[in-house]
Amino acid sequence: MIIKDNIPRALLPWLSAAKARISASMCQGRLPHALLIHAPNGLGAEALAVWISQLALCDAPGDSPCGTCNACQLFAAGNHPDLHWVTRLEDAKELLIDQIRELCETFALKSYRRGRKVGVIAPADLMNVKAANALLKTLEEPPPDGLLILVSERPSRLPATIVSRCQRITIAVPPRERSLEWLAAQEPSVGDWNEMLEFAGGAPLRALALHASAFEALHREMGAALAALRDRSLDVPATAERWAGRNASVALESRLAWIETWITKSLREAFLRGADLQSLQGIRKIRGLYGLLDRVREFKLELNTPLNAQLAAEELLLRAQVALAA
Repeated sequence: MIIKDNIPRALLPWLSAAKARISASMCQGRLPHALLIHAPNGLGAEALAVWISQLALCDAPGDSPCGTCNACQLFAAGNHPDLHWVTRLEDAKELLIDQIRELCETFALKSYRRGRKVGVIAPADLMNVKAANALLKTLEEPPPDGLLILVSERPSRLPATIVSRCQRITIAVPPRERSLEWLAAQEPSVGDWNEMLEFAGGAPLRALALHASAFEALHREMGAALAALRDRSLDVPATAERWAGRNASVALESRLAWIETWITKSLREAFLRGADLQSLQGIRKIRGLYGLLDRVREFKLELNTPLNAQLAAEELLLRAQVALAA
């Protein structure tokens, strides 16, 4: 099977502690039958799942996969017969029960190479209830040579029965200075990563993606849209259609992340000033921003569900107009 992802293959130093933990478990013969990797978007959770998978399948594992054995060569070629990767199908909003059933049926069989079998589900929080229930039996009665790896940005969306049967690996956002140092090493031509890293929620890989997607142009465009919302000159229906269209120049998710970060910054600045808390108008403004922030976060979750994105974007813009008017 060929693994398709856009995770940079450069060393991600903030994953080192998790790698050390897994390799120690391997050396002690205590690798669990199921892992749940919990990380915000942009920290390389899938890259960690790839590394763990290769380590578990390696014929001569040490602190890392050896990279030279037959298993590692098959892995590098994307042809290892004992690796099974489940991800969202194109145009699908969720992981389908048939995908999970196929994985479970495969796990019930013997390993092709008489070693471990590894199954990766990413993102696992896109399983619907039926798919999660189909996985539960395999988690309850795991084969002795099987390793399941679930990757999730929002484990709270997984059933408690699934989460309780997995050993959790949580990847935290690295310290800001460490992230800035790493980003500067990846793209020395960028003079200042601070703003992009802030709008990426502190996640270095998201900051890289923002840079690649012409962040400066997005930053100017979104700032102009907010200014137009304030003076009620923005064509809300046309803007919503452009943001949510199939041929949108910027992913709707990136726009929502920009708005979320802008609101968070605005609230932080308001509390630092303190003056906004002394007037009724200031309190209304802060309440409006909090309500808008809640809606943006709900919208981000709804992106992976059946949704009329254009209508949702229009409703968000109208709410933003009211909040900014306060």
